[in-house]
Amino acid sequence: MRFSSVLLAGGAMLSLCTASFAQTASDSASTAQNAQTTTAAPATSGTPSATQTGTQSNANTGSMPSLHLQDLPADPHTLTPEEKAQQEAEMQRVRIQQVAMAMNKWGPEDSTPGNVLTLKEIGRTKAGDATQITYQLQATGFTPDTKLSLLRWPLNSGIVPVMDGVVIQASGVATCDQAVTSSCTKLVKPGAPVEITVSVAKGEAVRLALSTLDKKRIAAAAVVPFPLRAEDHGCSLEVIRGAKDDELVLIKGEGFKNATDFNAGSESFGEKHAFDGKPTPDGHIAVAITPWVHGHDAGDTVIYAQTPTCSPTLSFHWGKDTYKVE
Repeated sequence: MRFSSVLLAGGAMLSLCTASFAQTASDSASTAQNAQTTTAAPATSGTPSATQTGTQSNANTGSMPSLHLQDLPADPHTLTPEEKAQQEAEMQRVRIQQVAMAMNKWGPEDSTPGNVLTLKEIGRTKAGDATQITYQLQATGFTPDTKLSLLRWPLNSGIVPVMDGVVIQASGVATCDQAVTSSCTKLVKPGAPVEITVSVAKGEAVRLALSTLDKKRIAAAAVVPFPLRAEDHGCSLEVIRGAKDDELVLIKGEGFKNATDFNAGSESFGEKHAFDGKPTPDGHIAVAITPWVHGHDAGDTVIYAQTPTCSPTLSFHWGKDTYKVE
């Protein structure tokens, strides 16, 4: 199934409260189901009717009140297959919008004022067909005695804790606290810098965050080691994976400030879908799409944006079992 593109917007801090794809879908389904099975109570007027008066009298004498057909609630509506499919599609759309918005905001917009996390690449090595990239964590805005938790948001998962007991030195380098009770000491030597090694695919973002235990102070950062990006005359488009086989894709664009006659969209297997909305005043666009086309397990999608002065275009491969680390 192919869903319409979604122009992203929303407040900061959303992504650090976002659960996994499955949990979001489950909650949405539960809410929708409850909405379908809830019926309103029959309305009553301010003056009791004859029937109501008789019911009150019987209640006063302790006998069973009379039951009238007009007092019975309406039968709950049973959804048709078409309505069920439409409801599922809407839940999918909402789920995609929530997850994409959270991924789009992860970084400085998700961080509390004054807190900044930087992922400093310190090495790349080959291990078979995979490139292992190591990042050292550096942060500002936390006091040296503040104990922090390291979080990561990998693809096809919710936000997961990596370790606790992280502290920030005066130099800004994140290190493992000396306390033997922290999980940090099981992964890093006490007092040593905290380093994270990852292997990712093209267009995949590494999303990390440092958070105080009460989650009142947070610094989040994201980096794309192997960007899938195109530029043209000062404008750019970038594809960022939202799921391993690209069931969800983020499209980010820059440089479209004061763009007139803006036209952007995607095309796959002859299907064309225009992006709704316009660039922000500073020239930024962020769109979420699901590139799957009915009848195809895999394929290529072309992304384009056109203005009188620039027209960046790029394509990406999606589909079943297409995820491959670089």
